[in-house]
Amino acid sequence: MDTNLQILLIVLSVIAGAVIIIGFVLPFLKKQGIDVQLIINQTRGILATVDKTLDTVRPFIEGAAGNKLTLFDDILNVTHIGVENAEQLYNAGQLEGDERKGAAREYIVDTLKLIGVDVTNEVERVIDGAIEAEVFELKHPSGAEAEIMISLSDDFDEVEVVE
Repeated sequence: MDTNLQILLIVLSVIAGAVIIIGFVLPFLKKQGIDVQLIINQTRGILATVDKTLDTVRPFIEGAAGNKLTLFDDILNVTHIGVENAEQLYNAGQLEGDERKGAAREYIVDTLKLIGVDVTNEVERVIDGAIEAEVFELKHPSGAEAEIMISLSDDFDEVEVVE
């Protein structure tokens, strides 16, 4: 059976189980005089404890896939800093426009090597893609940053210059 189909069936089964519990079992238990709210609160406490425990042991049980995701997150974080750094150097006149990508790339590779990452061809391709995405984000900010820039732009439009 296809993995995606298996996942879909599991999700649908869980949803069906939740509907049955919420729609039939909980009202039945209330009619029987059982304190359902107390059970729910105790379950929340147990789930919070399990969540904390899983956060503690997750690095040990994720294995190679977890390490790759962590590496990807590290690359994205370092790329953000590297591109910002190159942009600051450019704005300060210490870099030419066409030197920014190389400077950012050098910073990223050096930082990854410093933390013990083997910078393979695959990692270099991820770095290049992350740099492009980060530069795009600098040129076309999204979300809250874009709203702030639009707000500032509107504010500057309303400012009168007095000479």
